[in-house]
Amino acid sequence: MEHYVEFQNVSKTYTMGEVKIDALKDVSFGINKGEICVIVGPSGAGKTTLLNILGGMDTLTSGNVFIDGKDISGCKGRALTEYRRYDVGFVFQFYNLIQNLTALENVEMAAQLSKNARDPMAVSYTHLTLPTKA
Repeated sequence: MEHYVEFQNVSKTYTMGEVKIDALKDVSFGINKGEICVIVGPSGAGKTTLLNILGGMDTLTSGNVFIDGKDISGCKGRALTEYRRYDVGFVFQFYNLIQNLTALENVEMAAQLSKNARDPMAVSYTHLTLPTKA
């Protein structure tokens, strides 16, 4: 079965002057359609960087990211806007939630805005742990 979300050897290096920081290094994993993946790891493990790449808010240094078989690694401009609008969504931990709604109601609200929404309660779960930095 082909994964719906697939990271293949993804790396992200931030450069500040002469200093290079590897936020992700050769990360590979897949998530099947309908699964929810929980990403856990210590501070600095690359969780936010991984989510920013997945969400189209950051670019990767090397590797490929596939969503439903489409390589989004090099998306720019309109293609990137359409990807963020129709293919990916975020529920942020501390902000951008409607305060008088429950967490589930906030997710359901986002599902109502999607063209091909899934029932937020009808999913399976996957757990992904990023390695600690040495």
